[in-house]
Amino acid sequence: MSLKSNLKQILQKSPLIWGVYYRTKTEMLRVVKLRYYLYDISQDYKAMHWTVANAKRSIISSELLFQYHKLEKGLVMPGPKRLFGLAPARATMVLISKWQRTEVVDEKDSIYRGAIGTLQSYYDRIVDYKLDANNVITNELETFLTTYSCERSAYNTPCEITQLDVDEINYSEQFSLLMNARRSVRAFSAEPVASELLENVVRISQLSPSACNRQPVKVTIVSDPVLKQKLLSHQNGNVGFGHLAPHIAVILTDASCFFGATERHEPYVDGGLFSMSFILALKSHNISSCCLNWCVKPKADKAAHKLLALDPSLRIIMLIAIGYAPDETLVPRSPRRDLDDVLRVI
Repeated sequence: MSLKSNLKQILQKSPLIWGVYYRTKTEMLRVVKLRYYLYDISQDYKAMHWTVANAKRSIISSELLFQYHKLEKGLVMPGPKRLFGLAPARATMVLISKWQRTEVVDEKDSIYRGAIGTLQSYYDRIVDYKLDANNVITNELETFLTTYSCERSAYNTPCEITQLDVDEINYSEQFSLLMNARRSVRAFSAEPVASELLENVVRISQLSPSACNRQPVKVTIVSDPVLKQKLLSHQNGNVGFGHLAPHIAVILTDASCFFGATERHEPYVDGGLFSMSFILALKSHNISSCCLNWCVKPKADKAAHKLLALDPSLRIIMLIAIGYAPDETLVPRSPRRDLDDVLRVI
C-alpha cells in the first residue's frame, strides 16, 4: 500500500480531521481550476474585438449584418413612418465599400446582397413617404446605389410573416410528436448518412435565430474513422457508444462575430439555438443523434482545435453523434421535471 493510501486511511479514522482535509482539498482544486476561466477570458479578449483596421471577412460580414439588421428592424416597426437609421445606413455603406476594397466580393454572396437589398428598401421607404425633406441622406443613398446594386426581388425587405394553416394541419401536434420522438440515442448502425441529407439538415438549422442575425455558427462533420476517434478521445461522455456513430458533428461558433465583453455569452446562446434546431432537423429525417458535452480542460480544447485545424476564434459548443438507430434500440426514459419546477408566471 502506498504512503498516500496509508495517510488517507489514517485521516479517515477521524471524521473531524477528514472533513477538514476533504474541504481543503476541494477548495484548492477549485482555485487551481480558476485558470480555465483565464483561458476563456484570453480567447474572448483576442477574438471579440472589432476595429476599423480589421479586414477579416468574418468580422466585416458580421458588423455588416449587425448594422443593416437595424434598418431591417426599423422597416417593420409599427406606428407612423418617420426618418430613422441614419447611423446604421451610413455604416452599412462604409462596410460594403470596405469589403470591396479588401477582397473581390462575390456579388451573389447572401450577406452582400442582403445589405444592398436592405439599403434599397430603406431608400424606397424614404422616397415613397417623403421622409427626408431636408435631404439628409437621400443623395448619399442614390449615389451609393448607383454604384452598388443587386437583384431586388430576392432581397426585398420587409416580407410578410408566414401564417400556418392550423385548420388544415395541426402543427402543434406535429411538433409535439417530433419533440417526443427525439431522444438521445447511444446505439448506431454502420450505415452512413447521405451528404445531401446532412446538407439539408444544416440548411434548415441556419434558420435558427441569432444575435442581430449574425449567424456565427459553423458545423464540421467528422466521418473519417481515425480522425473521429482522436476527436472523441478528448470528450468525456462517449465511452461505449461514440465509436459506433458514423459521423460526429462539431458545432462551432465564431467569437469574432461579436464585438466585446457584453456579448460574452452570445457564442453559446446562438450555438445552443442552432444545435437544438440541428438535432430536430436530424430527427425529421429519421436520423438519430446524441449531444456530447464539451466540458473539457484547456489542454483538450487546444488539442481538438489543432486536430481539426480550427481557427482560434472558433468556440467548440458541443459534439453531436449522428447516425441511424438499429431496430428496437433502447433509450433512457429520462423523466422531465414537474412543470411547477420550470414555469413561473408573474
